[in-house]
Amino acid sequence: MHGSIRDELIRDGWDKNSEELRNHLSSCRECSAELNAMRTHSAILQELRAPEEVGPAAGFYARVIQRIEERAKQSIWAVFIYSPFAKRLTYASFALAVILGSYVVAEESRDGHLTAPPTMVARQGHYDPPVVGSIAQQRDAVLENFASEQGSIR
Repeated sequence: MHGSIRDELIRDGWDKNSEELRNHLSSCRECSAELNAMRTHSAILQELRAPEEVGPAAGFYARVIQRIEERAKQSIWAVFIYSPFAKRLTYASFALAVILGSYVVAEESRDGHLTAPPTMVARQGHYDPPVVGSIAQQRDAVLENFASEQGSIR
């Protein structure tokens, strides 16, 4: 297609053809064939174009939310999840857990269990041989070990 004709088609489009353009297209077979090919390609591309409204229909999201709310109200757990009672119960449980935890930590610290050195729990390098002998000798050995451990802890 001739450059000047192509520029005029691009600028004005083929629906608003000037008299000069129509005369040229009727006399020039090359330009008219290319214009027909352009129209054919344009029609094919128009068919391939996606429809303008792609996505859910109007009101879809509102219907989904409504259905979720309806089903949630039918649940027995809805009383605990969606009510002010549930919020109060949650806050009260959390406060109780914090208070009880603080109490346990304070009592364990006061007794010395949290601050006790690890040597009080298990003495390092101390090994008691197995107790052998009669039942009376074994009992005496255990009581002796117990008494000696009680004395070293204090």
